[in-house]
Amino acid sequence: MQLNETFETVAELYDRARPRYPAALFADLHALAGLTNGSRVLEIAPGTGVATVPLAARGYAVTAVEMGANLAAVARRNLAAFANASVEVSRFEYWQPPADPFDMVCCATAFSWLDPAVRLEKCARILRAGGFLATWDTHHVAGGTGEF
Repeated sequence: MQLNETFETVAELYDRARPRYPAALFADLHALAGLTNGSRVLEIAPGTGVATVPLAARGYAVTAVEMGANLAAVARRNLAAFANASVEVSRFEYWQPPADPFDMVCCATAFSWLDPAVRLEKCARILRAGGFLATWDTHHVAGGTGEF
């Protein structure tokens, strides 16, 4: 089992323990990518939907592609209030995208887990002309204050 597959074995615990992202991140994505209500967004490796929920709450049409069935089940539960969001179970590298391109492809803290021979080329292929690729990562710091 690869390290990125271990989250699947503890999906509920992972959902409770995973830090949430600041609202400013989603405001910045909205502005930088020029997104509007109904914009088509693909999220790669959403886990339990920590970033997916705020994206769906902004009214985007979100497709999330998660390789773990247990993680996807928790994400679907967390997204139950959003008819504009769906979660598909597949590794991104093998996933067959729809014909319509996406306005934004995003990946929160998991882009490094994707096959480097596939990830950028596939993202470029499924984005509309002028579309936006957003990846971000988190770094955990021991000690410090809550503000830090």
